[in-house]
Amino acid sequence: MIIASLSIAIGIALIWVSAEKLEKYSVLTAKEFGLSPFFIGSTVIAFGTSAPEMLTTFFVSYENKGSMVIGNVIGSNVANLSLVFGSMLLVLSMRKLKISQNSDVRKNLKILIASSILVWLVIAIDPFDFKASLLLLISLLFVIIFWYKNGVEEEQNEYMTSEKSISLKLMLSLMCLVFAAWLITFGANKVLYQFNLGQLFIGYTILAIGTSLPEIAASVSLALKGRYETVSGTLIGSNIFNGLCVLAIPGLFMSSEMSKDWFYYDWVPLLFILFIITFIFAAYIFSISKKERKVSLLLSLLFLSSYFISLYFAY
Repeated sequence: MIIASLSIAIGIALIWVSAEKLEKYSVLTAKEFGLSPFFIGSTVIAFGTSAPEMLTTFFVSYENKGSMVIGNVIGSNVANLSLVFGSMLLVLSMRKLKISQNSDVRKNLKILIASSILVWLVIAIDPFDFKASLLLLISLLFVIIFWYKNGVEEEQNEYMTSEKSISLKLMLSLMCLVFAAWLITFGANKVLYQFNLGQLFIGYTILAIGTSLPEIAASVSLALKGRYETVSGTLIGSNIFNGLCVLAIPGLFMSSEMSKDWFYYDWVPLLFILFIITFIFAAYIFSISKKERKVSLLLSLLFLSSYFISLYFAY
């Protein structure tokens, strides 16, 4: 119990420190390579903050615990939009700040909705099939290519920044973030297994929340500095990575035991909640891309409460 508590405490501390560094060096990297803040948020930061989900999913898949994998993916995506985005809105509403988005975000919202529908279809048919994994990974590849082609700034600086070690520092920040999330997941799993809880609940709660802490730390830090485009890019990119990359991992193992004790209809309420939250998130981001708005405290509480409501169905 002492080891578990220390792992969680150290992990949380490392996450907050590394998230601050991640924000700093990601913005500098964007300027150095002439890339937009959204592209950096939706790829570099999103991949880095989704890395804990990828690692935990890999090890859980290796143990043929399919229900825990799906719980991690769905739970992480719900947590991203409810806990992460809700926390950001809560902080901004308490400071009575306004929020806006660039109009370019609208096409990425369409990608988010489309990927959410694809993820639902894959889970409904067979989330542990090799062909389904290939479909998800190919879809992700096309999305990344689209982001890259639309992520280069129209006006690039003629001279790059003089700091040559930015990329290295960015990678070190990501590695620290991944290690911190692993510590939290390691400690939390030790605690939860002592209570003999089911795979679904463990994946949806401790794995999902533990691996979503990087998104919470990075998003709040970015939002407080007014980098809303990077925040939306991180959340949109992270959910797309979780759905198209993390969900693809189980099928790559091609294990028939993966689907043991797996029943699709047990997950329909949680999938429905995820889709509704995704739609509300997309609608709100679309609205602030048209006009700057003051952040609503009620809306932040709506997002935050949605995760805890979903826990009822997970349990």
